[in-house]
Amino acid sequence: MPKRFDRLPNREKLHDRITRELALTVIGAAERAGTFAFPNENELSQQLGVSRTVVRESMKVLAAKGLIEMRPRAGTHARPRADWNMLDPDLLAWQAQTRPDPRFLWELCEVRLAIEPTASGFAAVRATAEELQAIEDILEEREAVIHTSDKERMVTLDLQFQAAIVEACHNSLFVHLSSIIREPLRAALQHTARSQANLALELESHRKLVEALRRKNPVAAHKAAERAVGLAMLAVEEVLHTLGGASREVPPTVPRTV
Repeated sequence: MPKRFDRLPNREKLHDRITRELALTVIGAAERAGTFAFPNENELSQQLGVSRTVVRESMKVLAAKGLIEMRPRAGTHARPRADWNMLDPDLLAWQAQTRPDPRFLWELCEVRLAIEPTASGFAAVRATAEELQAIEDILEEREAVIHTSDKERMVTLDLQFQAAIVEACHNSLFVHLSSIIREPLRAALQHTARSQANLALELESHRKLVEALRRKNPVAAHKAAERAVGLAMLAVEEVLHTLGGASREVPPTVPRTV
């Protein structure tokens, strides 16, 4: 276990730092398909340079999220990924902070495919004039920065565009689900930096999506959003290719939308 936390954000509280670091240890072990057992509380607190109370409270958080199991005398062990609370926002964010994990990137795409096209269809018949204008304004700004090197701004605008459309569908559950994956998706988009050609195709899909919203055509809006997510899937494939055979870890039944 690391003994220093200089690389972590200064604004992060000690308890949050320790919880995050321990969670990343569990996630890393799961990515390597291995098992992991933590040392006892005394040894772990010495390794981390914190009190036993901090370690104990952090372990309770991880246990509540399904990452670890604590048993008297048996010690503390990482639980299988299938036992994790996958809708927990902290857990989603921690997974996104690790190296590109093929399965996690694919699963984010599949969640997007389940949410965005349907939300776009509803937005086509429910969006207000003010919401449509806000969506168009975001798209206009995205078009203005596509040829710049400001990748962070592009990612932020991409997320804002998606969020604005989901908000315009006026379904509180879709809005909540979309907000849960927003920060993990931000980190994932940083991994899947796309080529200018791919970005141009994505913007074309978004233009068609906005046009469909303006025409109040839910079928066309659904199709345009589905194509945009499909292009994101192609970007994930590029990342998997650079990982050298990692695509074998991805379920083979991902639908093709492009």
